[in-house]
Amino acid sequence: MLTVAQLEQLISASHGVKDKKLAKQIYDLKLTERLSDVSLARLEKELPGPRSLEALTAIADESAFLALPTSEIPSRPAPSSEEQSEMLSRTMDYLSRTVHKLPDFYATRATTAYVGTTTAIPPGAYDTIFGFWGLHHDQRLVPGLKSSVTVLYRDGQDTYADEKERVRQECAYSASEPAVISTGQFGQILALLPEIIAKDGLTWDHWEQDEAVYLAVFRYSAVFPYQDELNCPDEVPVPPGPYEYHGEIAIRPEDGTVLRITRTWRLRLDLLGYGPEMYEGNSMVIYGPVEIGQVLYICPVKSFFVGLAPALDMWTQTRPPAQRVEFDRRFGLTEDPIWESVDDVVFRKYHVFRAETKILPSFNPAPGPPAPPSQPGNPSAPPR
Repeated sequence: MLTVAQLEQLISASHGVKDKKLAKQIYDLKLTERLSDVSLARLEKELPGPRSLEALTAIADESAFLALPTSEIPSRPAPSSEEQSEMLSRTMDYLSRTVHKLPDFYATRATTAYVGTTTAIPPGAYDTIFGFWGLHHDQRLVPGLKSSVTVLYRDGQDTYADEKERVRQECAYSASEPAVISTGQFGQILALLPEIIAKDGLTWDHWEQDEAVYLAVFRYSAVFPYQDELNCPDEVPVPPGPYEYHGEIAIRPEDGTVLRITRTWRLRLDLLGYGPEMYEGNSMVIYGPVEIGQVLYICPVKSFFVGLAPALDMWTQTRPPAQRVEFDRRFGLTEDPIWESVDDVVFRKYHVFRAETKILPSFNPAPGPPAPPSQPGNPSAPPR
């Protein structure tokens, strides 16, 4: 566990270290603060090669839901209640204009997944838990599945241009993490915000600065009904019902434009027969200007997903409780390890979709180790 400043010191002191060795060191690190895009870009220039760059990307993605270092938070005063109301009113206007006026389009969604545990555990313990699924390594996180699929936004809904191709890539491994293939990045998640705002569900949190622009960040908590949509043939369905979400939105105060939205939810695994532990999902979508048909729109440019689940619950489902106690004793564990999946998603190649448009299949996914078995389906099918 280290701060952003400590990470910067470590990388600065690693000049001359081989790319592969430095990558392994970075994969074992875990940040206690969010690594901003500005800091990430600065550190990337100091790395020796692609492996360490990929490792840095993994722990940066993992930190996306943490607070920024206090030194990076502007010290300007919080807006008054009246000013906050005006900002949110502009956001309501922005949402009413934006969600319904996007053209039909298609885009490429490229996903890089990482799998591992939230804390480093002995290699023998890792092999015991995950070896059955072919995962063997001696570092906390490893690169996993990579895929590239075409997402189609049409008549206000986002789906897949080629469902068979999507399943072939994103369900390529029978244990593929279902969050990798969730939809809703373009319109559905934004459609929830007016209800949250109308119920006074947003509270002021802090200012952030994106280059020369100040962003107003609000936090929220809300309960929404959910009916599961299965994404892969072997996915475990989530029971329908109300689920509680919380997160934050970052808006441009001058015009209410939403530039970032996050959601966190938790699900009791005993509802699915997994045991008493909790499954947690964290999703984030970052929006930015995108040209579609020679017109600029605000669309998703990047998203993240971090899923957490009790690792030993997966391993001990069919084993007596005594084996779990013996496992902890054998490897000297004082707490159960938490399995973690991290998805880095980039959206690009936006094009207007017309009736005569012909979309070619995406390229094959790059090889990578399989992920552990599917955890419960995403309770909100949210974007990452």
